[in-house]
Amino acid sequence: MCIYMASKKSPSKKKSNSKKAASKQSSSIFKRVMKRLFSIAWKLALVTFISVALYMIYLDAKVSRQFEGNKWQLPAQVYARAMNFYPGQYLSLEEVEWELQRLNYTQVTKLAHTGQYEQSRTRLRIYRRAFEFADGAEQAHIIELRFKGDRLASVQNNIGQRLERARLEPVQIARIGNDKTQDREFLPLDKFPSLLKETLLVVEDQDFYQHHGVSLWSIMRALYANIRAGRTVQGGSTLTQQLAKNFYLSRERTLVRKINEALIALILDYRYSKDAILEAYLNEVYLGQSYTKGVHGMGLASEFYFSKPVDELEFDQIALLVALVKGPSYYNPRRYEERAMERRDLVLRLMAENGLLTTNEYRRALKRPLDIVAMRRDINKTYPGYLELVNRELKELLPNKATLDAGVRVFTYLDLQKQEAMEASIEKSLPYLERRPKTQQLEAAMLSVNREVGGVSALVAGRDVRYSGFNRVLDTKRNIGSLVKPAVYLTALQLPQYNLGTLLDDRPLEVTDEQGEVWQPDNFDHQHRGMLPLYRAFSQSINIPAVNLGLDVGVDKVANTLQGLGVQSRINQYPSLLLGALELSSFEVAQMYTTLANDGAYGQLSSISALTDNSGRVLYRHQFAPQQRFAKDAMYMTKYGMKRVTKDGTGKRLNKHFPTIQLAGKTGTSNNLRDSWYAGFDQSTVTVAWVGRDDNQSTGLTGSVGALELYIRYLRQLNPQSIADTRPEGIRWAFVNEATGEQAPPGCGKVIQLPVREREFNPRPPCRQ
Repeated sequence: MCIYMASKKSPSKKKSNSKKAASKQSSSIFKRVMKRLFSIAWKLALVTFISVALYMIYLDAKVSRQFEGNKWQLPAQVYARAMNFYPGQYLSLEEVEWELQRLNYTQVTKLAHTGQYEQSRTRLRIYRRAFEFADGAEQAHIIELRFKGDRLASVQNNIGQRLERARLEPVQIARIGNDKTQDREFLPLDKFPSLLKETLLVVEDQDFYQHHGVSLWSIMRALYANIRAGRTVQGGSTLTQQLAKNFYLSRERTLVRKINEALIALILDYRYSKDAILEAYLNEVYLGQSYTKGVHGMGLASEFYFSKPVDELEFDQIALLVALVKGPSYYNPRRYEERAMERRDLVLRLMAENGLLTTNEYRRALKRPLDIVAMRRDINKTYPGYLELVNRELKELLPNKATLDAGVRVFTYLDLQKQEAMEASIEKSLPYLERRPKTQQLEAAMLSVNREVGGVSALVAGRDVRYSGFNRVLDTKRNIGSLVKPAVYLTALQLPQYNLGTLLDDRPLEVTDEQGEVWQPDNFDHQHRGMLPLYRAFSQSINIPAVNLGLDVGVDKVANTLQGLGVQSRINQYPSLLLGALELSSFEVAQMYTTLANDGAYGQLSSISALTDNSGRVLYRHQFAPQQRFAKDAMYMTKYGMKRVTKDGTGKRLNKHFPTIQLAGKTGTSNNLRDSWYAGFDQSTVTVAWVGRDDNQSTGLTGSVGALELYIRYLRQLNPQSIADTRPEGIRWAFVNEATGEQAPPGCGKVIQLPVREREFNPRPPCRQ
């Protein structure tokens, strides 16, 4: 009985054991769960860490690739020719002042900084800006020009030392880029004024040089300000974050984008110096809209709003550019002047409070108006005809697109004064010519060439000088009419049996070709003069003598002369070639007449003088080394004939308008008055003018009425220089009897003094009548 009672457990002990077992089991389950959760957690953490690390590696590669390579597709910057100065130059004070105004120089009473000039009646003092030319950089300096009439008497530096040469920086005429949505002009950090950089940091990111790309203090400060205001009134992004957003991310407002922005900012700050980041920001920041393109960077914005380089900005102008960072559309000074001024004044106050301006400077800056320049027309539509030629040459010279998109600088031969004079001539001449009966729907093509360097100095491709479509200078090919005749006479004058006094036959003529077809050329006035001297047939542009002469020397020889002058189009060697049955573009005619103006020396024409990359390395330079293709004595006599054209021939209207200036040229008219041409030159410039209709119908205009009108109006606006040819050693002047074509003493009938070959010169000719 006792044994039974001892072996039996009490209920309370059973219950206690049960609780212990349950607790132990529960603890075991908890440990297993926690172990499992810990296993999952560290695996998730590891995966997350690896993912973040991989993402950071990806971001780092992306950031580095773009930041260290070509950050932007930089447009090719296209410049006009730089105006050069040298003593004795045929140049007026008014021409220089005109150029200075195009460069946005300011006339002052005392020079203080670059971009200014002083003027008196015969003197200009210019504080020229620094510029990196194709042949090297030049620092800013003062030059003094003294004039005597239409000539430059002397060139001096600031301390009165005489200079052999000086020059202005060229005007930028276009920026050619593949990016249709944005435009910028890259400047290195040291080109931005210190005040601009300091003001930007004061307003946008005072701790820029202290934080590591992201500023927690700025974020907390902005969060506090926004909570107090109940709306977003302040941002917490650093300049580095703004650059990250603009450079790598979209503008959508999401948490993911903000995280990416912060991560990229941290990478940028870790990898690159503060100065490199600031330089990128100053060139990237969006500051306005120019038609379809966004204006990016402080450098381009300075030109866009004030028409001056960034290093010439005044205090208030710097303040406005920094003010626009907050919202270039909201504070657009051209649309919201009051709003923009209020924001500018706030920036000025911050500048003063931070010691960047004195009290007096601050007060003076507050009083200044915004003084924003009027929005200019799209720069790339300013000279569309000329830029089309530049574009075509660029594609040949730089076929590598990556090179072209890396900020190439294109130096051209464009002369702005000639270009604008040419545009004005066409705009005024065509309506004037259309007053004539049955003269309507006229079109035009015109170009000038600097004959000394073979550079195209002006080009207008059609009546609408701003139209960027069909280029009539380059792509319209028309019969050149009598423009071919200098080649006919040059061919003959290279032969010993011909000179300017040689008698030519002007009687009705029939020519039968190899197929038995008869060609009957006629003179424009349907008159016949019998025998007449070569020079007169030339100057009066009489057809039949030219045909007779061309047939005598050979049509094939005339074709060879045309090729020597630079004609590359196919030439059909028919007798009608002698009267201009040859289709050429205005550009090809200019090539031909440039060789004539250069005494028979051929050199290929170009609109581009040089190309450099964004570091100043020369990629291309136009080498104009003309090759002498014709005897100089024959060329001298040919040019004499062309001078007589402008004195008493078909171009004699020029002598009426410019009686003291020796010019040379040739008028041209095609069949049925479809094409009106003039091609000619002064001492420095060859010009070709064409007037016609796109449907190839009659204009009712001869070359001496239509195209010559354009040339006269063009030349009136310029400062043409009289031709000063040097007589070759093999040429002498002799009196020639016009009736006999032989040398004769003065008084022996009607005689004229003409250039002849020295071997033909007779010092004591007999009188034969």
